[in-house]
Amino acid sequence: MKEELFEGFFSGGAEFWIGKVVDIESQRSTAQGFSWGWRYKVRIFGTYSNSDNIEDKDCHTAMVMLGVTDGSGGAGRTRAVRITQHDIVFGLFMAPDQNFPVIMGVLGRTKKTRNFGGKFGVLTGFTKNLIRGLTENQESNECDSVNIPKVTQNSKKGDGVGREVNQGQLEQMGESTTESNVNTRREPEGSTQFDTEGLDQNEINQAVAEEKDFISAQGGDYSNSNVINETENNDENALEIF
Repeated sequence: MKEELFEGFFSGGAEFWIGKVVDIESQRSTAQGFSWGWRYKVRIFGTYSNSDNIEDKDCHTAMVMLGVTDGSGGAGRTRAVRITQHDIVFGLFMAPDQNFPVIMGVLGRTKKTRNFGGKFGVLTGFTKNLIRGLTENQESNECDSVNIPKVTQNSKKGDGVGREVNQGQLEQMGESTTESNVNTRREPEGSTQFDTEGLDQNEINQAVAEEKDFISAQGGDYSNSNVINETENNDENALEIF
């Protein structure tokens, strides 16, 4: 019997394609995470046309090939994919008969990108959840500089308008409502900085000795050390903190 060999991918040659990511409303389930991996609906040039009757939701679903600096997710190493609706993407088919499309890259938009209409027209990438920010309508990624973020006319940032001071709460804490002081906030009653639960006195004494040795080695004065003063206090009512 003739031995059958596994030919692997692309045995008949790789088939590349270029397509447009369809409107986000036509792929809400995958866009909102109700799927696996990073996948987008793509209207592929040549496979689809302006005159066909195929809806966006029925176009190919393509998986994104991540770059080596993006991480696979192993060891918690991840980086989000930044593809949005109406982006022009480039990829290939991993299986025969135009199956298993994979997105390998995205063609950057420029300031001269225009919408020529039809099913392949390039519209805005902004959505109701991905809204305009401080760079406003910028939708290009090229060697030219990005727009300079600016304060919008209706913004309250930088005009001296802020939140009122909660004077009642400050007075309850014993703080002044008219003077600005540094390090005046007192620790709440019963608070601890160090937890000695589960430590016996010998372990606490050893920790204090190590603290003294460390401060002495640095040429410091440990008489003001909270660690030493509080743990060496033999008062039964003193807080045991370390």
